[in-house]
Amino acid sequence: MRLRGRLVRAVAVLLVLSAPVTGCASIPEETEAKAIRQVEEESETSTEAQPPPEDLNDLELVRSFLDATAEPTNDYEAARLYLTERAAESWKVPQELVIVNSVDTIPKPVKSADDDSASLVQLDVHQRGRLRPDHSFVSDEKDISLTVRVERRSDGQWRITDPPEMLLVNRKEFINNYRSVSVYFLDQQRDGVIPDVRWVRQNPNSTLPARVISLLLSGPSKSFGSAMNTAIPEGTTTGSNVSETKNGALLVDLRDLGELSSKKKRLIAAQVVLTLRGVRTARVKLQHEGAPLLSGSDSVRPSDVSEYEQQNEVPRDVEPLAVVDEKLRVFSEQAPPVPGPAGDGSYEITNAARSDDGSRLAAVERADEEGVDLRVGAYGGALRKLPIHGSFMTRPTWRGESEVWTVVDGERVMRATRDESGSWSVTEVDSGAFPDGGSIDALRIARGGTRLAAVVNGRIVVAGIAGSGSEVLLQRPTTLTGGPGDTEIKGVDWLSGDSLVAITGSDDVPVVKVSIDGFFWPTYQSLNLRDPTRVTVGPGQRVIVSDEAYLWQVRDRSEYWEVLQNILIGHNSIPFFPG
Repeated sequence: MRLRGRLVRAVAVLLVLSAPVTGCASIPEETEAKAIRQVEEESETSTEAQPPPEDLNDLELVRSFLDATAEPTNDYEAARLYLTERAAESWKVPQELVIVNSVDTIPKPVKSADDDSASLVQLDVHQRGRLRPDHSFVSDEKDISLTVRVERRSDGQWRITDPPEMLLVNRKEFINNYRSVSVYFLDQQRDGVIPDVRWVRQNPNSTLPARVISLLLSGPSKSFGSAMNTAIPEGTTTGSNVSETKNGALLVDLRDLGELSSKKKRLIAAQVVLTLRGVRTARVKLQHEGAPLLSGSDSVRPSDVSEYEQQNEVPRDVEPLAVVDEKLRVFSEQAPPVPGPAGDGSYEITNAARSDDGSRLAAVERADEEGVDLRVGAYGGALRKLPIHGSFMTRPTWRGESEVWTVVDGERVMRATRDESGSWSVTEVDSGAFPDGGSIDALRIARGGTRLAAVVNGRIVVAGIAGSGSEVLLQRPTTLTGGPGDTEIKGVDWLSGDSLVAITGSDDVPVVKVSIDGFFWPTYQSLNLRDPTRVTVGPGQRVIVSDEAYLWQVRDRSEYWEVLQNILIGHNSIPFFPG
C-alpha cells in the first residue's frame, strides 16, 4: 500500500506491558524537625514589592497593572503601588481571579480636553477563565471591555484611581507566579485516590507544602465537591507548619483525627503523600498528635502507597479488545476472537467496552429490525439485551464493574446497574445541565467513577458524578475552552486522572492533550496523521488513534506517530482498553 507521501515509521505492536512492582527500601528513622513557627501566608513576603517603572504612560500603566495582580503577597502590595494612595487604601481585592490574555488599551476622551492630569483608558481583554477561592480554575471564555480612570501625580507619574471591580490577571504572569498541583481525594468506591487539580502561588517556596496541605484539609474543589470523598475527618488541623527535617523528609503532624481504622489511616497517608509528591520529592514524616500515623512506619514514600493510585490506572493485566467486522477480537498480534457469542459472530457488534477487571462486557448490537440495542454480560458468556434502544449509541463506558453508561441518539444519557443478585436495571441520567441544543457524541467516565468527559456539540464538557445506587447527579458540567481556535472535537478519552486526550477536525492539530480544568491544551505531533476518527488510551498513557488508512500509536507528545504493524487488525476496527 502506498503511504500517501507521509513519513511512516513502522513498529511491531506491543499493547500490554507488564511492569515490576518496586519494593520499598528500608527507611532510616528521621531526626526531629527544625523548630518552626506558624506563619500566616498573607504576612510572608519573599521579595520587596517594586513600584511601577518610572515614566510609564497611562496606557502602559494599566497594562502593567494586570501583570502586578499576579503577585498576591502581602494583600497584593505590588498591585496597590499602581493605585493612588486613596485607592490603594480602599481597594477590596475580589476573592476570584479572572485570567485574561489579548490585553489591549485604548485612550478615551475626557470631559475637559485641557486637563492633562486625568485620563480614561478603555481596557479590552479576552477572559480565559476564573480562579475560584478554592484555588480551582474553571474555563469561562468571553471578551471584556471596561474603563479605567488614571490620574497624574505631582511628580508626573500616572496612578489608577478606580481599579476594575474584577481582579484581572494576565495569563502569562499568572503562570509565572502560580503552579498547578494535584490534590488527592478518594474515588467512588473509597478504596483508591484520584487527583483534583488546584493552582497555588509558587512563592515563598518554603511554605508551598503547607499551602498544598491546607487545600487537602479543606476538601475537594467546588466542581467535584459532591463527587469526590476524603478519608480525612472534618476539622482536622496541623499541629505545626509542614516543615522539612534535617534528613530531608517533610513533617506533617495532623491533629484532631479521632479514632481511625488501619485502612482509613493508610488512605489518609495516600492522600497526604501523593499530594505532597507534586511539590517535593522527599519522604513524609507523617504523624498524628506527634506519633507516627502508620504503625511501624516513621516515614512514608509515594511508593509505599502507590497501590491506591494504581487502582485508577489502565490495568496492564487485562487484555484490550477490538471490534473487527462486527465481532470482538483480542487486540494483539494474532488477534484471536474472544470466547463466546461476542467473538463468534452471534451478535452484530458495532461498539463495545470491557470493565476494568476484565470480567464483563457491554456491546452495542445491531437490532433485528433497525437501530441498535445494548447488551451486557460476563466476558466469554452470553450477553443480556437491556431495554436500551436507539438509532445509534456512543461507545459504552464502565463505572466500576457493575455500572455501564452510554448515550442514545446523541441526547439520552442511559445508565445500567447490576445488583448483587445479578439483575440489571436501567435509568436515564439527567443531562439537562449540558449545553443546550448540543449533540452528545462521546462519553467517557474516568477511572475512579467520580468524573466524566463528554463531547457535546464539538466541545469537551467535564462533570462530576455524585452519588451511586439508584440515583446519580451530574455536578457542574463545564465546557473546556481555550483550545486551538474553533477546532471541532471529535473524540475524547482519559489520559490520566488529571488530563484528557482528544482528536480534532484539524490537520494542523489532529490530537491534543487537555488538562482536566481546560487551562492547558498542548498538542501532539501532527506529522503523518490525517483526519483521525477514533482514540483510545492504554497502559503508560499509550495513545492509539485510527485515521483513514492506519492505526497509529505514540507514547509521548514529543514523539512521532508510528504505524501499528504485524497485527491482524486494520484501521476500520475499533480498538479499546478496559474502562
